[in-house]
Amino acid sequence: MILIAVLVAYMGFRFMSDAPIFRQANEIVTTFDRVDGLSSGNVVYLHGVKIGSVRNIRLMPDTRVRVTLSIDRHIEVPVGSVAHLTSTGLIDGKAIIVERGDSDENVPHGGEIDGIYVDTMMETLAEKGQELGDDISESFTELNNFLVQLNRTLDDQRSSELQQSIGNAESLTRSLSELMESRQQDLDQAIQSANRTMQQLDTLTTDNRPRVDSLMVSLEETVRELKAASQDLDVTVDQLNQILVKINEGEGSLGRMVNDPSLYNHSDSLAVEMHRLIRDLNENPGRFLRHVRLIDLF
Repeated sequence: MILIAVLVAYMGFRFMSDAPIFRQANEIVTTFDRVDGLSSGNVVYLHGVKIGSVRNIRLMPDTRVRVTLSIDRHIEVPVGSVAHLTSTGLIDGKAIIVERGDSDENVPHGGEIDGIYVDTMMETLAEKGQELGDDISESFTELNNFLVQLNRTLDDQRSSELQQSIGNAESLTRSLSELMESRQQDLDQAIQSANRTMQQLDTLTTDNRPRVDSLMVSLEETVRELKAASQDLDVTVDQLNQILVKINEGEGSLGRMVNDPSLYNHSDSLAVEMHRLIRDLNENPGRFLRHVRLIDLF
């Protein structure tokens, strides 16, 4: 009975320590900056599968925490693996998740791997909640200051003026409502008249639709003819501009006549001589006819 009791006690101790009962385990050591909520017996996972448990937790002189992991002997942990201390849920306890390395060499018994503490969602929310609480507190403080200033601004006199303004607005609204009620019949008649006018316009447009279409066709033809005439006029204007440019540059007979000042001088002299000849002919015609015989004339 004593032997059986000792065996049961040993098996219970191994079971409570989450250690293999009849076989030895591989011990691996890792170190963390902090192990909030971690205790002996917490589960160690690899790819979501339980491969062992936390065997021992010890605080080092440099304030780091040394954690001994008890890993099943048939599980191989490559060198370069990393142990992540995190939470498996919102309210569950801590657990260690092993991320396998790429080395072909395995960590020996008593070997060491790196440890990384991962902030859980609740811890992140707690930090953000603290920041958010500070912001909300500051916002409420500013709102309180604003309300105090507003209360100081709205003293008794300002309050009475504000109430008077509100009363005036209510009176104006009441007057407008009474005016709308008194003129409701006139408004209804005006709306009915507008409806009749729109109906008449619709009827008139429908009855004269052929004439309107014919007028639109004629208008389009007229616009088309005007466009053609405008194009012809543009061509004529261009030609006239070319002629004027040639005249201005002295090209052709007309250009030389316009741009040659001697022609004007000769024309002026010719006009003077013609004037003198006509005057002499009127004053003394016999001088021009004295060598002409009467028989030669007839």
